[in-house]
Parts: sequence; C-alpha cells; structure tokens
Amino acid sequence: MTFLVQATRTDNKHDPIMADNSTIPELDVYILTYNCGLKAIDIDAFASQLFSGLTSSKLPDILVLSLQEIAPIPYALIGGSFLVPYFSRFYHAVQKAAKKLSAASGPVYSPIAARNLGMTAVMVFAKDSTAIQGIETGGVGVGLADMGNKGAVGVRFTYHENGASTELTFVAAHLAPMEDGLKRRNEDWKSIVRGLVFSSTTSDSKKAATSQSAESRPLLSISPRDASIYKPTSHLFVAGDLNYRTSSLSPAPNDHIDSFPQPHHDRSSPNHYSALFESDQLNQERRAGRTLQGLTEVAVTFPPTYKYDPKEPFLTPDEDLTRWHWAKHRWPSWCDRILYLDIPSWLSARKPQAKITSHKYSALPLLPTSDHRPVALEVSVPLVQIPNPPENDEGNDPRIHPPFELDINWKARRERARTMELIAGFTMYFTTTLEGAGIVVAMVVGTVGAYFALKSMLEF
Repeated sequence: MTFLVQATRTDNKHDPIMADNSTIPELDVYILTYNCGLKAIDIDAFASQLFSGLTSSKLPDILVLSLQEIAPIPYALIGGSFLVPYFSRFYHAVQKAAKKLSAASGPVYSPIAARNLGMTAVMVFAKDSTAIQGIETGGVGVGLADMGNKGAVGVRFTYHENGASTELTFVAAHLAPMEDGLKRRNEDWKSIVRGLVFSSTTSDSKKAATSQSAESRPLLSISPRDASIYKPTSHLFVAGDLNYRTSSLSPAPNDHIDSFPQPHHDRSSPNHYSALFESDQLNQERRAGRTLQGLTEVAVTFPPTYKYDPKEPFLTPDEDLTRWHWAKHRWPSWCDRILYLDIPSWLSARKPQAKITSHKYSALPLLPTSDHRPVALEVSVPLVQIPNPPENDEGNDPRIHPPFELDINWKARRERARTMELIAGFTMYFTTTLEGAGIVVAMVVGTVGAYFALKSMLEF
C-alpha cells in the first residue's frame, strides 16, 4: 500500500462542503483479462508473463483475473467440479509467478473469489485476506436463451486496512463476436447492466464466493441501486473480451498483406496500428453513449490483441518480434479491454486529492494456448469510502442515473437459463467428449450385461 502526495487546497467559498486535503493511503490493484480459447492454460507460460504488466517488482495488494472461454463449452456450461481443474491451474500460476517476483517461500496470495457464469469467470486474490469483507457476487448470461456462452460475472467487496476502507466492484465480461455484431454487443452490455444483480452479504458469503461453483441465485434483499453494477458507493472496473472491432466488414482477400499492421511499421506509416485504432468501435460507441456509459479507459498504446494465428515465437515482447502472425479472416482489433469509473464528483468535492492513478496499461505477449493476447492494467485506488451522493445531485454520473434500470425478472430469467445451461452442457458432454462418450458406452454395456444376466437367471 502506498500513499497519495498531499494536494494543494483549492477552497470554493460557495461550496457547502469543506475540502479535506489530508493524506490518503492507496490500494495497489492489478487487473488482467484473458480469453483462454477454451483450453487449460500452460501454468509455466502464464506464470512467466503474468506480472510483466507491472512497472516494478512490487506485487499489488489485489490481483483480479477476468477470464473468458475458460474451458470447453460443455464443462463451462455445467460448471461446478468440471471447472475446478481450470481454476486450479490459474491458482498455481499466480502463486508461482508471485513467489518468483517476491522470492517468498510460501503462497503469497490468498484466493478471495473464483466464480463463473458459463464460459466467463473472475478470480480475485489478495495478499491480506483478512482485509476483505462483505463479498457479494452476481452474474448474467447474454447468449442464446440468456445462457452463459456469453455474459458477465462480478465480485464486490470492501477492503479494510488501518481504519481506512473502500468498496470495489470487478466485472468480467464477454460480449457478442464478429465484425458485424456491433449492435448485438451494445445490447449485450445493456443486458449486463439490467441483469447482473449482486447478492446481499451473508455470514457464509466468503465461503460461497470461493467455492469455485457455477453461481448462486440469492433474493434481491437490498435496494436496486445498491445491487447494480453502478452502485453509488463503489469503484467499478470492467474487464473482458468486449469484442469491439476495427471494422464492420470482414477483411478483403488481400487486406492481410496490404493493410494489416506489423512491428516494422512506424507511426508515419498508414499501416501502423495507431491508424487502425482510429476505427475502434468501442471508442466510437462509448463517445456516442451507446455502451459502457461513464467508464474511462487509459490511452491504448499497444498493438491489437486479436486475432492471432498462434505460432512461434510465443512469450516474446513486441520489441523482439519481426512479425505478428494475424489470422487472415479477421481485422486485427482491440477486443480485450479494461475500463473503470473515475472518482465521483461528490467524493472529489470532499477529498480533491482522491484519484485513481493508472501506472501501466499493456498487452502481454502471446501465449501458446489462445489467439488473444492478455491485457493488464496496473492502478492505485484511494483507500477511502465513497459517500452516497447528495440527494439533489443532478450530475450525469451513471452511479446516480444508470443508463438502464434493473430487470425486475432477472432472477426468473437466470434460473431458466441455468436449467438450459445444464441441459445443453450435459448433452454436449455425453455427445462430444471422450469422457462423456465413455460413460455412455459403459452404461450401454452395463445395461446389456444386466439384461442377459437377468435372462439367464430366469431361464435357470
């Protein structure tokens, strides 16, 4: 934990709230989003790159992993014990990377939460687990029939240290794919805002949140505003494969030769990736107020994160590469992003020195198991409570005026979708996986064997 430098006081005699310029401690947070490509990670490879997005060897207080396509579709839709091996590999990779950077002999991080909604998952780790209180979780599917082949899952908690505290919300999301899926992505975000409802805290919330199960479906026992992702008293970070592209059309046959960026293109070249970023759909839609309303993103200075043709060399920084191996049928795009809500005006009025400080926003090297590159954000968050906004505040902060109201039928829709996920998951498991097929064969053989055994007994 670090401390903010004391700011110069700028009083406004017309402001009824006196500004407090006392020093505020900071919480170091490191967020990584990664589309796993339906495969289990290589522990050594992931560990070797995990903290390459840090500006120093100092490990963050909080580590958050936003994971999409965490496992093969049937395993992810079923959830529960089917996902334990996939979560476990991330746990071991985190500990291995942290031990190497800190030279510690034992585990550095405690797992705080490991939750999934279908194929999207979030994992939270803390150096001091006793600082975490009031864990809440929620999730929503936005795929076919509201299932979790696409969707979002969130974790919310309060971090306490030395008498100071702040509330944090982390949402992992995966939106609709394809160049022509722009409107669907915007609709997916709307569905997330309306349907991702956080549960009320219970005495068993921490145990439940770390259980690595699919989801819980608690009753909404707190106010809709406090249950939504735009809670007025919480920081909000959204990370995931948001899937916004750099074109609404697929590439022409020769575009991968004539137009795709490569490491040797400098900024003066029309093929430099910065020229492609001018067509970034996410920025265009955010500015128009059609998606991720109110959220901020650090300036993007790294190459597109998708879609790569996974080829050697892996685990190699951009400055050491002579070529990016792009998939020919997709425009290189910044699908993988991390955004956050800035400090609200009513906190800034009281504590003008309270700021979210971004240290580094970067794309990590390509890993051998995915066609996406991981993206990481290192930030410092002021360890101070965000108060409720004044009743007469008419600002445009989405914490006060969310872009969409909560869906009053969210719980029933999630329960129906969960039933569909289990049906689809087990159907695919028994028909598309070797393990499932083996179980079916064993059942058939056992049934046939039992029939003939019973028949022989009756004849005897």
